[in-house]
Amino acid sequence: MANIFYVGIDLGTSRSSIATSTGKRISAITCVGYPKDVISRKRVGKDYLFGEEALENRLSLNMVWPLADGVIREDEESLEATRLVLKHIIAEAISEKQESDKVYVAIGVPAQANINNKKAIIEAAKGFVDKLLIVSEAFTVAYSIDRFDECLIVDIGAGTTDLCRMHGSIPEDDDQITLNIAGNFLDRELTKAILESFPDVQLSPQIIKRIKEKHGYVSDVSEPVKVTLNKRGIPAEYDITEILRECCLKLTNPISKAIQDMVGTFDPDFQEKLRNNVILAGGGSRLKGIDLAVEKSLLEYGKGDADCVNDAEYCGSVGALKMCIEMPEEYWEKI
Repeated sequence: MANIFYVGIDLGTSRSSIATSTGKRISAITCVGYPKDVISRKRVGKDYLFGEEALENRLSLNMVWPLADGVIREDEESLEATRLVLKHIIAEAISEKQESDKVYVAIGVPAQANINNKKAIIEAAKGFVDKLLIVSEAFTVAYSIDRFDECLIVDIGAGTTDLCRMHGSIPEDDDQITLNIAGNFLDRELTKAILESFPDVQLSPQIIKRIKEKHGYVSDVSEPVKVTLNKRGIPAEYDITEILRECCLKLTNPISKAIQDMVGTFDPDFQEKLRNNVILAGGGSRLKGIDLAVEKSLLEYGKGDADCVNDAEYCGSVGALKMCIEMPEEYWEKI
């Protein structure tokens, strides 16, 4: 008798996570690297490398980040890389699958991903997925934590920030918005600000991500943030405490404004309840003090309460998995 493997995926710009009905959880960097030439092909011994392995060998590879803008880029290279990413992480997560077994997958995408992007995901999944469910990333967070009452989910990823109002039923289009201000925006602002203050230091996207993930904060006070950076190959220590805070605020201020807009356009009888149930998820929810910064922004609207999810890395994929298991037949796409 054939088994059914249920799989939930949070397909992210920077990282993707996957959770399965067999209890497996996997997180991977969403990139593919192709050998640049005959020497690099000889060195890596493969047609392509994926995730962490690709990043470690990036100097000899042509790197493709297929979801660099939060959704799949509409070129053949990105479409193929997305297919490889999905195939790789699903195969790794259900390695015990037999040929006759079925694979049902729910994938979280930005709330306002267009029809072409959803079609691209369907095409990418053909051949190794039997049924597919494409849902809003913020909605998967709500499903993960069983919050279907009046609350506002704010999922801060690398490419996009998704906001979704919950009110006891499946959210409508007016309940969801997507901002292009997210983690990658913060990386660009931080790179620019550091180079303006210290023009001779040497930076890379990986250095900036490490600084952000380890030290990022938006609270009023912080321990001094001093990092070691190279200047023409010579390491030295630099104080970036205020630079980091100002850049992080450039991320949180537009998000706070969007939260206020979502509250202000909600049913007035339920605005207070929504304002007091803001839930922050995604990698951006790890910024120190971001919950307090959001609460501070809501003071002039009658106060508010914000909390961060406990498991920012897997919250979306676990919610997608729960939807995968529970959703009725009519919501599925057969591929």
